[in-house]
Amino acid sequence: MRLPKFLHALRRQEGISLIMAVGVLSVLSISGATVVYTSTSSARAAEYSSDNGTAYDLAEAGLNEMMGVLANPLNNALTPTLLPQTTHTYATGSVTWSGTLNYATSTWSVSSTGTVKNPTGATKDVTRTLQAKVPITPTYTQPLNNPAWDFIYATRTGNTCDMTLSNNVLGAARLYVEGNFCLSNNSSIQISSMVVRGNVDISNNGQVGSSSSMSTRVEAYVGGSCRYAGGSWATPCSGNQDSRHIYSKRDGPNWAVGVNSTPPVVARPTADFTEWYARAVPGPTTDCTSENGARSGPVPTFDNDTMLNNSVGTAFDLTPASSYTCRVGSPTSPAGELNWNATTKTLQIRGTILIDGSAKVANGAVNQYNGQGTIYLSGSFYVDGKLCGGVSGSSCDFNAWNPNTEMLMVVTNGSGGLAGQGNGVLVDNNGQFQGGLFANQAISFMNNSHADGPLVGSTINFVNNVTAYTFPTITNVPVGMPSNPEVYAQPNPPQLYSG
Repeated sequence: MRLPKFLHALRRQEGISLIMAVGVLSVLSISGATVVYTSTSSARAAEYSSDNGTAYDLAEAGLNEMMGVLANPLNNALTPTLLPQTTHTYATGSVTWSGTLNYATSTWSVSSTGTVKNPTGATKDVTRTLQAKVPITPTYTQPLNNPAWDFIYATRTGNTCDMTLSNNVLGAARLYVEGNFCLSNNSSIQISSMVVRGNVDISNNGQVGSSSSMSTRVEAYVGGSCRYAGGSWATPCSGNQDSRHIYSKRDGPNWAVGVNSTPPVVARPTADFTEWYARAVPGPTTDCTSENGARSGPVPTFDNDTMLNNSVGTAFDLTPASSYTCRVGSPTSPAGELNWNATTKTLQIRGTILIDGSAKVANGAVNQYNGQGTIYLSGSFYVDGKLCGGVSGSSCDFNAWNPNTEMLMVVTNGSGGLAGQGNGVLVDNNGQFQGGLFANQAISFMNNSHADGPLVGSTINFVNNVTAYTFPTITNVPVGMPSNPEVYAQPNPPQLYSG
């Protein structure tokens, strides 16, 4: 039976190869495109992953840069402007970092973003951001750098009497005089050691030490001449000077009678008021506020303008009738604080503080301070009462006080006010001060007053029955001590990473 022609045509296979070839080619093309796409995507993903890691490394480098800034010993890590937004470019990309200081908790919040150009050609770059918290530990003390702080030290030179002690000055503190030293009529001092780079002039019935025994003699160094009661000068002032009422000893520990004519050189301390005007906390640039820490009661006015010029006219009362709190930073680890409890008459101090004016202790009472700190004053300092590192009954504890663990340092630049013209510091009649004092002008202790601790002034005036107690060798001092290197708060390792 013959098939119809159209059915016969359908059974023919001559065109099937072309159709199959086209189909196979299409499949291979799709597979090839898929392979190419997959391969390209994988390469881009790998490159993106690599750049993401690079961005992370850049962000981490930014954190390290900030830690380097905070840990720089020339920087105070509690300076709020220390970490402004900063961008640095590297061969692999760039990093932008910044930090914000929370004074109330003494903690930096730092953020660092690393950026790498997107390998896909997209407009959005590859970025990674890291964030962390950096707690700051304030520094309150440091090792002593200048041995002058083991003395009562007078810096003035060029006068007939650069330093004069009058009438019954007692005690065993070490004395260093850069210029000429005079003892007025009926003045007697019993001190452990005396260094005078100029002359020693002793008036009638005055004397240094006594001849009773080696223990009552003074280890004396005199660089110039010496005389007694207007008599002849001994030039040089060396050897046995008992006839001139300098009862001295030398060459310990196997002591021999005699004055040593080669005084040791001890550099005079200097105070950097400009530095601490900018850096003191609390001070003119960083006041105590609720945002920064705590503030209540009659706190100091630190400045009345933006210059170091003794602009605060009224002397701040450190020990008023009302309590006050002035703290920058956290209660447990403040950057600086000056707090007064009027009930217990206790002053708490930590850190370095600057007031562009004067200060006083004028309550006539026995007051105790706790802590280690330095107060810089553009003006003067006046004491009418007793300010003690330790108290025993109605006086300072002159036997047990340890300046290496409890020390208030007061540094003055001017004179006048309650202290009187020419005096940077005045401890008035029957007053007592236990701590360190520095003055670019004179330091004066008046009738029946008591000094316990190192003093550095242009001249030291002890007038009528003043007692200067011995104090331990100082090894540890408050930050801000004149002539010690400036040291500041330092960072702890970063915490609470995110990103």
